[in-house]
Amino acid sequence: MKNKILFLIFTVCQFSFAQQGLYISSGGFLHNENSIITVVDGDFVNASTTVLNGGTLQIKGLDGNAHSISLDNENTMDYLELYGISPIELDGQLVLNNEIFMNDTSSFIMNTGSYVTLGPTAEIVGESITNTITGADGTYFKTTRNHTSGVTNDFGIIGVITYNGSTSMGSTEIYRRYGTFDINGNPTVKRYYEINPTVNSGLDIEAHFYLSDVDLNGLERSSLAAFRSTNNGDSFTKEGGTPETFFHSVSNIDAFSIWTFADASILNIDEFGANNVSVLPNPATHSATIYSNNNQRVNSVELYDVTGKKMFGELSNENTLNVSNLSDGIYLLKIFSETGSVTKKLVVKK
Repeated sequence: MKNKILFLIFTVCQFSFAQQGLYISSGGFLHNENSIITVVDGDFVNASTTVLNGGTLQIKGLDGNAHSISLDNENTMDYLELYGISPIELDGQLVLNNEIFMNDTSSFIMNTGSYVTLGPTAEIVGESITNTITGADGTYFKTTRNHTSGVTNDFGIIGVITYNGSTSMGSTEIYRRYGTFDINGNPTVKRYYEINPTVNSGLDIEAHFYLSDVDLNGLERSSLAAFRSTNNGDSFTKEGGTPETFFHSVSNIDAFSIWTFADASILNIDEFGANNVSVLPNPATHSATIYSNNNQRVNSVELYDVTGKKMFGELSNENTLNVSNLSDGIYLLKIFSETGSVTKKLVVKK
């Protein structure tokens, strides 16, 4: 089959292929809309410049051997259904309109360079402690959904669920990424989340971040704490939270960015805290300087007014914040260091 060019037009029907699988060579054509393609104990390879557009792809790995889905271009499917005990590997880029469904004890592995985009209503269904999804470093799931405060948002069951909240984030881009960071010489788990909301301040949200056992990277789930980065992983602040059986719970989240998980003992010595930080002068007229009593380096700041609106705030090399362009009033200054964050009240009075 691999030596021939296939010119196949599939309409509303089902086709099954066993053993060697289905190979669509360069120049081949496969119209998959509204059809079901089933491959049993074989591989699905689309090496054609004509990509799949809709339909259902079923991979049934019953022999326990690894089987692959190889795509030379980004392909769109309505459903990807995995059955059996065999690990199924993805080599390529995939867009799902409806769902990826995992049955039995199958595992889904994204090889280097692969990603899956979940459409506006697509979901991950059937992932569990026995039906696992993993990926090589740099692989990811991605979706964009609208977030509404006060209700539960599962974002297509991508792995993070938000509850409560006082502010709607609006259109929110979420990545479930695979890879590790190093925090002060300590490794993180192999999964992390990047969350990019339209509105990203004053949220007061509770979030559950799901982690499979295969993501733990040798760490004990019960010893994990959440860590947040606002500079693409160059540094982290410790956000804590509570480890649960399958997820990590964090309350009172004011803003999102990159979130990962590592041993809670990291950064316990000389931890950043309210008693170790001063902002002077306060009230401030033209500028205010941040002083760390235990000589910890301040990485960045976020400045908000009392309504939760984020204001422009940038430090000089001397940890000094220019406030000359601010109106008189009370502001909240969130200060980030290598070992945590602290929020201080700043009064501006001209």
